[in-house]
Amino acid sequence: MMQSEPKESEDKSKAKKSWKSANVNLSFSVSPMTKWILTILVLGVGVVLVVVFYAREQSRNTDLKNEVDKASTTLVQNSLARKDAENRLALADLTVAELATQFPSAKQSMDVEIAVFSAAADAGLTLESISCPEPRAKEVNKSTYQAFAVSVSLLGDTERFLTFIGRLGYWLPSASIESVSMSGESMSITLQVYAGVGE
Repeated sequence: MMQSEPKESEDKSKAKKSWKSANVNLSFSVSPMTKWILTILVLGVGVVLVVVFYAREQSRNTDLKNEVDKASTTLVQNSLARKDAENRLALADLTVAELATQFPSAKQSMDVEIAVFSAAADAGLTLESISCPEPRAKEVNKSTYQAFAVSVSLLGDTERFLTFIGRLGYWLPSASIESVSMSGESMSITLQVYAGVGE
C-alpha cells in the first residue's frame, strides 16, 4: 500500500503537467492569418464606429446650422418689421402735427375730451358719452376766447359725482359748469371750456 501512493501522486503530477502543456500549446496555436483577420475585423469595427459618430455629428451640425439660419432670418424679418413700424409711426406723428396745424380746434377738442375722461377715471365714474363740437368765439370781459360747449353723461353714485366735479378744476382749470342733472346712478353735465384767448 505504501508503494502505490507515490505512484498515484506521480500520475497526478504528470497529468497536471500534460494539461498545462496542452493549454500552453493551445494558447499559442493561433495562426498569423487568423491574427490578421481579427485585426482587420477590429479595425473594420472601429472604422464603422467612427463613420457612424461622424455622420451623427454632421447631422447635428446641419440641424444647428438650420436653426441658426432660421433664427437669423427671423431676426432680420423682425428688424425690418420694427423699422417699418417706426417709419409708419413717424409718418403718423407727422400727419397728426400737420392736421393740428391745419385744424387746431380738432386737437384742442381732443385734449378737452381726454381731460374729461381723466377726471371721470379719477372719480371712479363710467363715462357713457361725451360731445365736444367745434369751439365758438366768446367774449368775456372784453377778451375773446374759443369756448367749447361740452356735454358729458356719466354713471356712478352721488359721492363719485361730487368727486368728479371737484376733479374738473384740476384737469380743466378753464372750465365752468353750465348745468348739472342727476337721476339715480346717472348724471349729465354741461361744461363751458375756454381754450383760446385773443384781444
